[in-house]
Amino acid sequence: MTSLFENLNSPYATMQDDSGHRVLEVRSPHLLVQATGYLKYALAKEKPCSVLIRGQGNLHPTLTPRLYRGVTSQKMKMDRDMALNTYLGVLRSGTALQPVADQVREPLLQHYGIKTQWLDLVDNVWIALWFACHNAVATGDREEYLHFERQIPGTWAHPVYVLFLRSDGINRTSQPGLWEGDDTELIDLRIAAPSTFLRPHAQHAVLLRRRKGLDHTRVDYSDFVVGIVRVELEHALSWLGSGSLLTTHGLFPPAHYDFGYRDLLRESPPGNEHTGTIHHVGA
Repeated sequence: MTSLFENLNSPYATMQDDSGHRVLEVRSPHLLVQATGYLKYALAKEKPCSVLIRGQGNLHPTLTPRLYRGVTSQKMKMDRDMALNTYLGVLRSGTALQPVADQVREPLLQHYGIKTQWLDLVDNVWIALWFACHNAVATGDREEYLHFERQIPGTWAHPVYVLFLRSDGINRTSQPGLWEGDDTELIDLRIAAPSTFLRPHAQHAVLLRRRKGLDHTRVDYSDFVVGIVRVELEHALSWLGSGSLLTTHGLFPPAHYDFGYRDLLRESPPGNEHTGTIHHVGA
């Protein structure tokens, strides 16, 4: 599907082969926005769908939700699922998630550090660029302390990537902000979760998961990728600028402002290697 970009004729873009992928390298912020809109428009003409965005510092051979990374057997997958369900059960007895519907709790916790079967996406291209340009660095016994380092052009930096994923989750469910399709579910946490949980609202958070056939051989979501854009780091950083909304402090609001985050820090169980834990983000 990345060949769809071949139709974009511009002196500010060329097709490249990176890590076995055919990608579009763009050298203009306008062309990045145009490429985003082009995929949304062209694919919707074929079949109703949503096209969402994910920023990455590297291209990886797989695109697997954090809960299932490293899984090579059905038993390993089932062990991960059981660990997550146990964690959710313990947290359910507290008050932190009381305002949140059951269907929303797992994807919401993904944004606060818990490993789930959902994949983080956004519908905002500059948020995707921010995550592509910053490296997450964790420390602590459970990697609970997290901060983000901005990549620096000319040192160990490299091009960054914007991935576009297609979801057929367009059928409304009874849960506001949650849509289902034959293959995927899509949740928009800005609709599904109250803004007392501020982080997903700041990050324009949308998440996707495979809806059926999710055994250990189907935890790679690469088949939903419909396009990849490459941007040189110095260009991406220039386009982002230095506004306060595009800082760690802006995208990961401290517990002083994010009341849901404060409650999770106070009530959440410690977690384990399978589930991860609630992150303490340095901002």
